[in-house]
Amino acid sequence: MSKEQQFKYERAEISADRLGDFVFDVRQLIVELVFFEAIDKPFMTGQIAISDDQGTFDGLNFSGTERLHITMLSDNAKEKNPTQKTGETPPTQQGKKTGEVMSRSFILTHIDTIVKSSNSGQSSIYVFGFIDEHAVVSKTRLISRSIKNDLPLEIFKLCDNELGKTIDLSFLSTPAQSGFKGIIPYMHPLEAASWLTKKCTTISGMPYFLYASMHDERLRFASLDVLLQQPAWNADIPFIFSPANTQAQEENGDPTLQYFQVQSMKVTQIQNTMKQLSNGGIGSRYTVTDLSTGKSTSQHFNFYNSLVSADKQGLIDITKQNVLDWQYQTPAVELVNIESTSMQDADAEIMHSVVSRGVYGENKSLHDEVSKEMYLKKIESMAYRQALGKNAYDVTVPGPGFIKSGGTVGDKIRIHVLSDNNDPETPSPLDRIRSGDFLIMNTRHTFKDTRHDVAMTVVKLERGPSS
Repeated sequence: MSKEQQFKYERAEISADRLGDFVFDVRQLIVELVFFEAIDKPFMTGQIAISDDQGTFDGLNFSGTERLHITMLSDNAKEKNPTQKTGETPPTQQGKKTGEVMSRSFILTHIDTIVKSSNSGQSSIYVFGFIDEHAVVSKTRLISRSIKNDLPLEIFKLCDNELGKTIDLSFLSTPAQSGFKGIIPYMHPLEAASWLTKKCTTISGMPYFLYASMHDERLRFASLDVLLQQPAWNADIPFIFSPANTQAQEENGDPTLQYFQVQSMKVTQIQNTMKQLSNGGIGSRYTVTDLSTGKSTSQHFNFYNSLVSADKQGLIDITKQNVLDWQYQTPAVELVNIESTSMQDADAEIMHSVVSRGVYGENKSLHDEVSKEMYLKKIESMAYRQALGKNAYDVTVPGPGFIKSGGTVGDKIRIHVLSDNNDPETPSPLDRIRSGDFLIMNTRHTFKDTRHDVAMTVVKLERGPSS
């Protein structure tokens, strides 16, 4: 990879309310900066390593309430984004200065380590942990109030009214649930918002996610069905994993070739059907007891039916799905009258819920539904979350191409991996399992020396490279 600087700190300052207007400029002292994003966290976290040979932090009297202000630029602010069409501005980059990676403030919450970094003992490296400030603000407040609207609206109000954080709703489909009424029982705002998010499902039973992106000051509220239907942001220039020619591409002067090479790809514990089965994500039974009548209703959940429904809605191609072997049959044991059955038809887990209908009149309580079929949406949402983990891959790519294109968690990314089949007559040179369009679940951005690398976990529900 080129030794040219791949990023630039335009601003890196530490301040604190107790210090008034004084700011500590640390641009020249940063050893390493790491950002973490996750699709199930409505805030960003990170670490920053700072070298100190002036005793600055001794005098600063660090308390865990300092602010870190970061503004970063890409390696070449005027270079055209290779995945961007002429005249087009990616949604995640709108409102930013040309070449700006991010500009935001965090709270330095703690010191992870302090290590002496010189033989003379007169220099140390401080490693601080930091977090989005709205996450700290959330922890200072407990709320207890009634809610009487659709859940997405209540989540929006929680973040906006309690934390001053607006939400991007452009990744949202209509939820299956509506007309709720209930009480938030002394919870922190972000905790309450995440709690309500897990109660939302789409009409097809897919889950919702509330998360933060380094490209956007807003939070994002997204449904899995919309995320699955979006195109890969690098569809025209896929990341390519070919160890044989990686070195040659790194020595090539074309940044497009350099920045769209996969540096590493690791697979650990994928296709764990036993975990999926034991958690009720393939076949299970869900029982609801109504305290107002004393009656119980019980029904079976079949994940294959969910996949069939998703296929009809154009969300997945069931002929390519890679999360369920619906043809597997357990063996029959005639001696004790045990019949053969498929996993999706078995009650591998029994789940029970208790509700009391009529408490809020025409409105439903947070655990109530209008029909017994709607109760299965809760299991369906959980099953899809588990299914995403069946094809999870840890991938590391160069940061410049990723960051200029506005890539972030919740986006789809296209990766091509060469097949292990060396037969020159094979119909496709690409690996069917490790190639295709993946959903980004989490990222770790590392800025160190002259390099910017992105390590991420990506998942998919289907096999085969995308056309």
